[in-house]
Amino acid sequence: MNRFYVLITGFLLLIYTNTNAQTDSVKNYVISALDLMKAKSVNKHRVNWDSLYIDSRKKAENIHTIRETYPLIKNILGALKDSHSNLFPPELVQAYTLGYRAIGQEFPVIESKMTENGIAYIKLPGFACYHFAEWDEFVTTFYKKIENLNAQKPKGWILDLRENGGGMFYPMLAALSPMLDKQKVIGTVDAEGEYAFFDYNRNGNLFEGKQLVHHFTIKKLPKPITKPIVVMVTKKTSSSGEFSTIAFAGQKNVTVIGQNTMGLTSGNQEYKLSDGAFLVLTTGNVVDRNKKEYAKVGEGFSPQVQLKDLSDAGYMKAASDILLKK
Repeated sequence: MNRFYVLITGFLLLIYTNTNAQTDSVKNYVISALDLMKAKSVNKHRVNWDSLYIDSRKKAENIHTIRETYPLIKNILGALKDSHSNLFPPELVQAYTLGYRAIGQEFPVIESKMTENGIAYIKLPGFACYHFAEWDEFVTTFYKKIENLNAQKPKGWILDLRENGGGMFYPMLAALSPMLDKQKVIGTVDAEGEYAFFDYNRNGNLFEGKQLVHHFTIKKLPKPITKPIVVMVTKKTSSSGEFSTIAFAGQKNVTVIGQNTMGLTSGNQEYKLSDGAFLVLTTGNVVDRNKKEYAKVGEGFSPQVQLKDLSDAGYMKAASDILLKK
């Protein structure tokens, strides 16, 4: 047999083998994402999975690399109709885990002040990183500002969530714990109707249901706040910002003012795929302390006091009027 023919045949066989392996890798990647959606999505019972698998496999046949599957997977996520699930590529995941300062972003600023009429004002911004040392810093900073305000003996409190567009809820819940009247005031319910309430204790342990999900390295918690609280929200208040709002639903010393929040009232969980990307899936809808479920996308949380004047002055006047009358 001609040696040149053997070499060419071997080379073509190698190309064919590599192409097949690449095709299989792409298909497996898409199928693994589908398997996670089918198992974990809060809306999984609303999806025709047989049809979705067939359609997705067919489309994956024309894709050559894992990176090229991202638009397909995002399109599949749209079939879940939760408006909250997403896919984050590896480079975004890396930035997400490095923290704000490592990637040159400004650390979220927690504003606080005493108003002229003796009301404590504090702002809880969104917090979107997965760097645990920065979680501790965020919570500790919030606690210090609460302690400083408390020392001035305020007549009441304003918690500003108007610019809180979401992010990681765990550090937000830990930060807000001194303002909440009890544990297990916020949770989620999954596709099977199982409830998992969040519980943050004075040792820095945060539980979701029975599972310990995080430990905060916190030296000291501030004293619980018992004075009246006004929570400010707007249409920009979204996702975990809405979780933070709903945690106060039914609390006797709290009045929520503003306008309906955005309506991304569902809980997400990150799942790492083989290339390091994160498949972020909505695994449950938010429930308040009374197990009221916030399942309708876009509806949001409705404040007790709806404001027409959405200026800063309008919000501050409405909050002051409520607090100084109590």
